[in-house]
Parts: sequence; C-alpha cells; structure tokens
Amino acid sequence: MAAQEEYGFGLIGCGVISDCHLQAIQRVPKARLRAVCDIIPERAQEKAEKYAAQAYTDLEEMVQRDDLDIVHVTTPSGHHHVAGIAAARAGKHVFVTKPIDITLENIDALIAACAENNVKLRAVHQFRSYASYRAVRDAVQQGRLGEIYYASVFVPWWRAQEYYTDRWQGTWALDGGGALMNQSVHWVDLLVWIMGDVAEVAGYVDTMAHDMETEDIGTAALKFRSGAHGIIQGTTLTYKGMATRLEVHGSRGNVEVKGDKISQWDVEGEPSLAEARPEGETSAADPRAGLGDAVGAHAEQIEDLIAAIEENRAPTLSGQEARRAVELILAIYRSSQTGQKVKLPLTSPMEG
Repeated sequence: MAAQEEYGFGLIGCGVISDCHLQAIQRVPKARLRAVCDIIPERAQEKAEKYAAQAYTDLEEMVQRDDLDIVHVTTPSGHHHVAGIAAARAGKHVFVTKPIDITLENIDALIAACAENNVKLRAVHQFRSYASYRAVRDAVQQGRLGEIYYASVFVPWWRAQEYYTDRWQGTWALDGGGALMNQSVHWVDLLVWIMGDVAEVAGYVDTMAHDMETEDIGTAALKFRSGAHGIIQGTTLTYKGMATRLEVHGSRGNVEVKGDKISQWDVEGEPSLAEARPEGETSAADPRAGLGDAVGAHAEQIEDLIAAIEENRAPTLSGQEARRAVELILAIYRSSQTGQKVKLPLTSPMEG
C-alpha cells in the first residue's frame, strides 16, 4: 500500500509493559497514539491522560475506530489471541508483546485471522534489535565461528512472592507457564534465531521457592537440527537475581553476551568486541527495570511493522517466526511431564 504520513495506534492492556510500548510509539515519527483500553477503568484513564489518548474499557469498541491502523496487544499472555483476533477482524494490523500467545492453537488462530483479514501480524522480541545479539547472529550466519558445537542461554532471575500472589503471572490459564514462558521466552527466541530449529529436547521444570501454579525453574538439554547441542535454564528463584547469559561456541571461537553486553569475543582473526557492562539495576530482580534500552528496540520493531505495511511484505518477526520459541517451551514442559525426550515440531499441541 502507499505510504501514509501517519498511522493511528491503539493499545489494549495498560499493565506494566504498556509504558514501554507507549513510549516507543512516541518515538516513531509516523505513529500517533489515539486510544488505550483496559478492563480496569482507572488504569485505562491513567494511561490515556499520561499519553494524550482516549480511554476505553471495551476492546471491541476501541478497535472499531476509523482512525486506528495498528493495535498493540499488551494484555496477559493467554489473552493475546483474543485481542489480536478482534483487532484483525476490524481491519487493524496487530503488534503483539511476548510471548505471542501460550498455546499453538491460539497462535495459529491469530495467524489465520490476520491472514484472512489481510492485515500484518508482528510479534515483539526486542532483544533481536540489540547490537550485541545481532553481532552474535551475524557471526554465526557468516560462518565466522566455524562449525558451531554448542550454545546456551541462562536467565537466573528473582521474583518475590508478591509478583505471583493474586495476579495472572504464574498461572497456566493466562501465563502459560512460569520462568520459561514468561521471563525466559526472549532468550529462547534468541537461541533459535541464532542457532536454528531444534530437533529434540529433554527438560525438567519444578516449583521450588514460590507458591504458584507453574514453574520457578526450568532446565533443558537440546539437540539442534544442525547437530549442535544446547542448554536452556530459566529461573525466578536465584538469590538476588543475576544477569542473563547467552553463549555460542564453535571451532573458531567463543562468544558470550552477559546482561545484554558482549562480555567475551574470542574469534579467530578478529579483534575483541567485548564491552564493559554498566553498573545498575537490571531485570534480574525487578520486572520494571531495564525499560530505557527496551523503548528504542520496541520503536525499531514498530518501524519494521510500518515498513512491512508499506512494502506489502511480512514483518521480520512474523507470527510464524514468534511461534517457534513457544513451541520449544511447550516441548520442554511436555518432556518434563512425560519423562521422555520430545521431538520437534510437536505433532500436537500440549494440553494444559
């Protein structure tokens, strides 16, 4: 379609992550926020006043506005398909926070609704926009690390009990899991983005330190289709919380990203790209921390969706692409439940 001078934006779900999205919309030159929606009227009104938008409590009413082109979905994870499908049926393009949803059935329904209504669907994994992770992926894709032997991601975070008490977090119905599906899904996405598809997985999940339905620790061993090995470990029980870590090891080098900064870059024939990690609070213990870096990354991904609309192409992180991380996490849950290795792709979505 022809480029527009501006695009009208609406947002559904005015919880903690909404500020990141709303601030990102403000940074995009062609974006104009028109409306926000939340089932809690006070929360919708607060964001509406803060960001100069109109408040709604009925998402169906909001998405019918003629001046909306793109709708951000930042509701609880298990509700993403509901809000996204409503927006798609109203002819709006859809921008969905992580995870895209929590079951393969829901994700596939959302993908289908967007296709049927000829609108674009873009998921959000903002760390793909960070220079550190891009550098690792480029090195792997270009063969500069040689043959890749193994890779791993660790998310050793902490969340207080209050984070799970009387909230949707840590429930199967709306969070779809715990430390893996909520906190670690970004790094699971990075792992498959960098390393490619997984052939099979063996995993364990447990609840050790919190009163919650889902896991506060998950650990998995992977075998990628390439033959490389992998490890995933995600927690919300690590004492005080620690920085995330992603490692890739090949025949010509080792690279590590710690706390989103390159902490080791030992690649044959290349200067080190390692950078100092600034002191300060991270998301390791605080769900609200680390917002500053994320806003710019979200803005870049909004601009990709606008470009996809104007160029009539798929967004770089389509619904199908975002589905991969969720499928892998569901496979880890299934492995833990059955005590067996699980092959991917899954033959049928996991119940429960």
